[in-house]
Amino acid sequence: MDKYEELIKIFSDILKESQDYHIAHIYHAGYVSVVGEIGVTNLESSATFFVDEIFDAPEKMADSLLKNWRWQWFYRHKQDIGKKDYKDIQNLDEDVPDDLREDYLHQLQELEHKIEVILDNPV
Repeated sequence: MDKYEELIKIFSDILKESQDYHIAHIYHAGYVSVVGEIGVTNLESSATFFVDEIFDAPEKMADSLLKNWRWQWFYRHKQDIGKKDYKDIQNLDEDVPDDLREDYLHQLQELEHKIEVILDNPV
């Protein structure tokens, strides 16, 4: 398993939860993030999406996956945050309420550690 696949594996649950962020592999391009809605309703398929980023290094994929994790956390706790949106989701780190901060930081640090292990491990 290469580093990209290992990163996808540790974020698999959050990727399943995400409705508008996906990872795809495109022949001759590599792994990409795809942003937008992809769905099937009443036997009709609809898709409004675009390739957001082409990952030329596992580190870029890891950064993107962490941003998506933050977005998903924000969507689940939006009522607790009191903000409607973020221009840079990494600013969420400063806005997490005290009663959720320990759990948030624990989850974030666990993911960062898993990423570090993957990226530091020679293939």
